[in-house]
Amino acid sequence: MKSLFTFFTKYGQGGALLLGLIFVAIVFFSIFSGLKGAGYETSTDLVQILQSENNTQDFNFFNPTAVIPVILIGFGFFLIAFFLLTDIIRDPKGSMKLLIGLFIVGVLMFVFYSTSVSETSGSIFEKMQEFDVSENASKLISGGIKTSVLLAVLSFAGIVLMEIWNLFK
Repeated sequence: MKSLFTFFTKYGQGGALLLGLIFVAIVFFSIFSGLKGAGYETSTDLVQILQSENNTQDFNFFNPTAVIPVILIGFGFFLIAFFLLTDIIRDPKGSMKLLIGLFIVGVLMFVFYSTSVSETSGSIFEKMQEFDVSENASKLISGGIKTSVLLAVLSFAGIVLMEIWNLFK
């Protein structure tokens, strides 16, 4: 992760600013050209147009405002995975703590998944039926929640214990 830090320290702010400006320009161009192409102005109340009964307008020119954040989040996850893998390959010995930690979290998730029981009655069961959640998906969700709660409690306990430890140092 050190190379990710040095990369973003060197190029991060300028790159993020440039990328942000490009995407904002794309969104504004899409919206303004779409409004003009549909025969509307920026002051037109589009809510009333959408709520009218004889509406045939689809306003697809607003789609980039939803698609661009998804692209940026995916790009961020790709960069994290890329730099994580390159750091592990470059320095496997230095990455042992990370790999052991990921293994422990994986084991915890497997244990909580294996011990989870799917609901068979009650309001949670009704919601599972309503949203077509399978038994395996329910167990996976339950295992993920239990793992997250355990890790949050351990993190909080670690913070408190380390502060107490630092008081006596």
